[in-house]
Amino acid sequence: MNYTRFRALLIDIDDTIVRMKRGVTLATSQHADHWSGSLLEVMQIAGEQLGGLPATEVAERIARTKKEVRWWQMADFIKALGLDSDRFWQFAFETEVSYLEPTGSEIEPALERLRSAGIKLYITSNNPNTSILHKLRLAGIRDTSLFVQLLGASELRAMKWEPVFWEKALAHVGLEAREVAVVGDNPRDDYEVPRDAGLTHSFLIDRSRDRSAENSAAVTYVRDFSKIADCLLGVVSGKKPESQSGIA
Repeated sequence: MNYTRFRALLIDIDDTIVRMKRGVTLATSQHADHWSGSLLEVMQIAGEQLGGLPATEVAERIARTKKEVRWWQMADFIKALGLDSDRFWQFAFETEVSYLEPTGSEIEPALERLRSAGIKLYITSNNPNTSILHKLRLAGIRDTSLFVQLLGASELRAMKWEPVFWEKALAHVGLEAREVAVVGDNPRDDYEVPRDAGLTHSFLIDRSRDRSAENSAAVTYVRDFSKIADCLLGVVSGKKPESQSGIA
């Protein structure tokens, strides 16, 4: 497999860069059906504690905003509840840092290696961009200049399980599909759907076990981001070859 053809990565965030802490379950954390929806629950709490509104009023305003604004941003809820934006985001961080964490300590160094080599990095997510920035902070990644662009669902007006999301993402990158790879943890959203949209390769991260025996021309299973960097930069047994031609 020639990985050096890849000049850009479309990187997922939920369960790829940030995850629920080990030992924390949905039952004990009392969050939504999927943990990435917990930020709206934080909004509910903030409306009560920071906004001084009754719980029923907060819930009604959140529901009304979701109904009225198809591709909502967190700012829409902040406005609807009359909250101060800076206070809300600090409150959200202090709340969610107790149960969300980075998936690994190698992420930022690996991304820095890739960017230094000229690989263009993008975040792709069903979150809006402000939520992506929030989760990058929770993952300890404050240098958002690592990424050329954040491609959130509200910005692209599509969800990752729709091929059009990936078609729009590829248009933002401005490279041929064969030069762009997807990074994620979800076989459907980060492999099957992007492949239907013309993207030919995905790196699927499974930190629990070695699945390299399942690798193919279309998918590479890795344990962490360091392995992705090794693949793209042509590193063999921890040593870089003299020439890394093909990397733009």
